[in-house]
Formats: sequence, structure tokens, C-alpha cells
Amino acid sequence: MTDATDLWTAVVSSYDSDGLITLTNIRDRSATTVNTSVGQDAAQGVINLWSMYAQEDYDGTDAQVVEVAKRGVIAMLWERGGSSASIAKVEWEEVFSSEGLIAKIRRTGPRGRQGPKSNSGVAQRTELTTGGQRIRPWSGRDSTPFGIMPRRIVAED
Repeated sequence: MTDATDLWTAVVSSYDSDGLITLTNIRDRSATTVNTSVGQDAAQGVINLWSMYAQEDYDGTDAQVVEVAKRGVIAMLWERGGSSASIAKVEWEEVFSSEGLIAKIRRTGPRGRQGPKSNSGVAQRTELTTGGQRIRPWSGRDSTPFGIMPRRIVAED
């Protein structure tokens, strides 16, 4: 069995069959069975896109990866024109965007680095130490040796 077949089997076991019938039969609304080839094609599409979004290969043995991929298959089927009254719509961005579920599995930014925990990346400190001395920034005029920083020349009237 391939990863796409296994992923599609997991989707079929997790979602309502009536919903999958309408999601996989976009050209035949009178269909009464799930179109397995469309479902497996969507599963293969998710696997093909996985490495681009997750920056690692799809791993069908990781339960967390499979859960996200199942939502990706449903999003792919909705994106391809399927609809369902019994399966909630999974937006493409919910799974595949830079803030989506695949990116949360990745846990790194676009350049492969862990993202910052704050927006500034700097830990805030108080202006006074425990000894009562003022902490000055490294580029402050009072903390650098004379002649390193340019001097201010005030124009006289």
C-alpha cells in the first residue's frame, strides 16, 4: 500500500460517508458511492505538497502528521469544487498557509529557524540594578569612551 492509499483509508474511517460521496463526486450529484480515485488523488496531492509546506517528507507513521493530512485532504476536496452538508468546510489556509496546521508541525520559520517568542526578541530590564546604579545602553554617550561617538556641536547665535 502507498501512503496515499493509507491516508485516504484514514480519511474514509474518520469522516461521514454521505459527506465524502458529495465531496468526491463533483460532476455527478446523483452518485451513491464514494469516488475512491478522486479521494486518493486528493490524498496524493496533500502528500506531494507536504514537503513544500512542512519542509520535511510526509511521514505516514506519525499520528499527528496523519491527522493534519486528513484535514488537508478534506481542504483539497473542498478546493477542487466538492461540497458537503455533513462535513464542515476546511479552509485551504487553515491547513496550508504559513500560519496553518502544517506550519505548526514544522515549528520553524521559512528559513528553517525557530521563530521568536516575542515580537521584539529582547528581554526587557529595569533601568536600575539592585545596587541602584543606572544601566546605560551600549551606544549611550555616557557609556562609551571619549572620541568614539561623534560630538554634538551646538550652533551659537
